[in-house]
Amino acid sequence: MRNGIPHFQGKMLCGQNLHENKCKLMPTNPKPIQFALTGYGRVAPTHKDAIKALGEDAVLAAVCDSNPDNLQKGVEATGAQGFASLEEMLQDPDLDVVSICTPSGLHAEHGKIAARAGKNVLVEKPMDVTLEAAQSLIDCCEKEGVELFCVFQNRLNTTIKLLKAAIDAGRFGKIYAINSTVIWKREQSYYDSDAWRGTHAMDGGAYLNQGIHFVDAMRHLGGEITEVKSTLGTLARNIESEDSGSALFRFESGALGNIFVTMLGRNDQEGSITVLGEKGRVTIGGSAMNQIEIWDFDEADDAQDTLAQNADYHTQSVYGFGHQFYYRQVADYLQGKGPHPTGGADGIKSLSLIREIYDS
Repeated sequence: MRNGIPHFQGKMLCGQNLHENKCKLMPTNPKPIQFALTGYGRVAPTHKDAIKALGEDAVLAAVCDSNPDNLQKGVEATGAQGFASLEEMLQDPDLDVVSICTPSGLHAEHGKIAARAGKNVLVEKPMDVTLEAAQSLIDCCEKEGVELFCVFQNRLNTTIKLLKAAIDAGRFGKIYAINSTVIWKREQSYYDSDAWRGTHAMDGGAYLNQGIHFVDAMRHLGGEITEVKSTLGTLARNIESEDSGSALFRFESGALGNIFVTMLGRNDQEGSITVLGEKGRVTIGGSAMNQIEIWDFDEADDAQDTLAQNADYHTQSVYGFGHQFYYRQVADYLQGKGPHPTGGADGIKSLSLIREIYDS
């Protein structure tokens, strides 16, 4: 291993990693990437499945959790070696990437521990609950010469990729507005299941924990956001943070944005986004932006329009399938086959917008 990147034999590839002035090896016979999970809670099985989907390109070699029950579940589910402490797990010299799936308020702390051990860091959203902590993680990874990967899996939905392609092709003309609605069901039992849930220090509320996926998608589609106004409320759940809220955006382009997020939904969950422009309108709905409900443009594009007719997919989880696509990007990058996935720069920008929603 060299600077936290698997040491392969092959030709040099320059300008593909986080630091443009560095080169790395394009592997001719890439070895399986050794992944480790720290924190085996609610989202960890999704990471486990995504690593498994990489086939021969990856191995889930280790899992860590300070909670004995969670650790036992992780070991039984993955067949990986189990560790009660992150430091003990990091003594394995063969680990390439540590995926941080602990409570949000520990993401930066655990990521920095992994980085100082020479491991590449993959962190769940958000990077942390504060900008200061997130920046410290970015700085640490740069200092240690390891890669930082930040999961925003909804960018990789087939529906969102198709919508982004239509925007990039100019099919909307001038974009007037981008709207997102997030109606998820998180009952009190969800927050009571762990003491850290719904707290300011470790979790955040509906926007920081759940809505950040959709805030990031809006920024991904509409560009940078220059103005934020919000109204938040804790309407039904016994938690420190908000369970519902509305936020208004103004994009750098002049377009307006609105996002409503609530955890008080009933049985039919919604995660939708609408883009309205002078020449078109698209609405992507379903529980995880997985269904194209409206695809309407003044001018036809046979290739895109045909893809739109077949882009819907079914998912039983609001996580969708984006984690598998994201891990594939990580594996391709580390094996010299593709560009760097979303990293610290995107992670901190989307976190910054959430902090503005809270501060406003």
